[in-house]
Amino acid sequence: MKALFAAQDPGGANAILPVAAALMAHGDTVVARVEGAAQHMFAARGFPLGAIKPDVVVLGTSGGESVEKRVTDEFRHAVPIVAVLDFWSNYWQRFSTLGAKDFAYLPDRICVMDEVARDEMLAEGFPPERIAVTGNPHFDHFADGITRDREDPKRVLFVSQPIRADARLPGFAPAAADEFSLLADVTAALPPGHTLSVRLHPRDERSKYDAYLDGRVTLAPEKTLEEALSASGLIIGPATPVLMQAAAAGKKALCYEPGLSAPDTLVSNRVGVTTRVSLPEELRSALAAYVRRDWPYATRPLRDVWPLGATERVVAVVRSLAERK
Repeated sequence: MKALFAAQDPGGANAILPVAAALMAHGDTVVARVEGAAQHMFAARGFPLGAIKPDVVVLGTSGGESVEKRVTDEFRHAVPIVAVLDFWSNYWQRFSTLGAKDFAYLPDRICVMDEVARDEMLAEGFPPERIAVTGNPHFDHFADGITRDREDPKRVLFVSQPIRADARLPGFAPAAADEFSLLADVTAALPPGHTLSVRLHPRDERSKYDAYLDGRVTLAPEKTLEEALSASGLIIGPATPVLMQAAAAGKKALCYEPGLSAPDTLVSNRVGVTTRVSLPEELRSALAAYVRRDWPYATRPLRDVWPLGATERVVAVVRSLAERK
């Protein structure tokens, strides 16, 4: 089988990289057409980049105009197309013309994380026969490379997200607070004797937070996210799967979302795998409890909610559709 993989944003790339690796390990031909952050991610794993006449197309998903949408245009009605969802937000926007809820880029099948995603997509008008609940393959590898032996309990890691930039896209809902105000709140609540490291998002410019940096607030120097998570005692960020990744590795993780009025997009908060605080005073209280080693939040194991095997389930969907070609 010859499979073409396409991705642009890092979340979408992470969702399909394990599928590409599994197919290649079974002797299938895998070629990637990738842009943005996904280009480096696929190249770093040794996947060939370029063009191919595929038997099946496997897509990540990205906001706005994207390589996934261009590939969908090119191969619709020619070969089966499978998309793999990575997060619980902006469902129709991933498969529609920019700013219009027209579902113009629907693939033959969309593999989603869980029943929550399926139900929310059905409520938005997605055809049920296009949705397969498989899990996100990236979840299978959440704890890979994260250790506890070098953990500095006085180092807090802030995980950046491009909230302000995404809010400017047509059809995307504005957030109550952006990454800059969140960082300011976390900095204000940082206990004495502790440092704050900022882990940049792959789409962030290195100078993005220059105005916030000082002796206590620095950019995380590690080359990989896993190294930055390993070195930190507490992980804080907005709604991001990185917090789920930290929780899967046994790290203390806190989602800070002040002013949230819509349903929480980080479903791990809803089911108790991660913890959300919504007020600055709650944030300060949580950090004070962390310093006292009196962490007040009990959480569920991630595998109780999202079991292993998502990669194999997505591979089964891909092979099933390719065989019907």
